[in-house]
Formats: sequence, structure tokens, C-alpha cells
Amino acid sequence: MRVRVKVHVSQPIKKDYKVKNKEGAWCTVNFKYEKLGVFCFVCGIMGHAENRCEVRYSMEQDDGRRE
Repeated sequence: MRVRVKVHVSQPIKKDYKVKNKEGAWCTVNFKYEKLGVFCFVCGIMGHAENRCEVRYSMEQDDGRRE
């Protein structure tokens, strides 16, 4: 399914979300984003890249994992 939504770009974007299906069981919905602008994979906020991320530079050690 493809939907168009508005998101607050000053907050980290979500990679998934839990919802209840018709039977009342919890399911996880994974998101894929298209046509994003400059995006930081470290903190999840739009507007800067990894090389300018304050969160990354405040880490004592960067293990290289990205969401």
C-alpha cells in the first residue's frame, strides 16, 4: 500500500509502528520513505547528513550501525 502523509521533519522519522488488526492482534507496519531530502541516518532527523550530526559527534564511540 502507498500513502501520502505529512510528517514533522524536526522530529526523527519512524521506521515502523505497531497497530491492531481487525482481529485485535498487534501488527508491526514497516515504513519506506521516498523522495527524502537531506537525511541523517544516525539521529533520524532531516536537514543534515551524518557528517554534520551533533549526536554522532557526542558519541564516545561510533559502532557504525545505522537505522
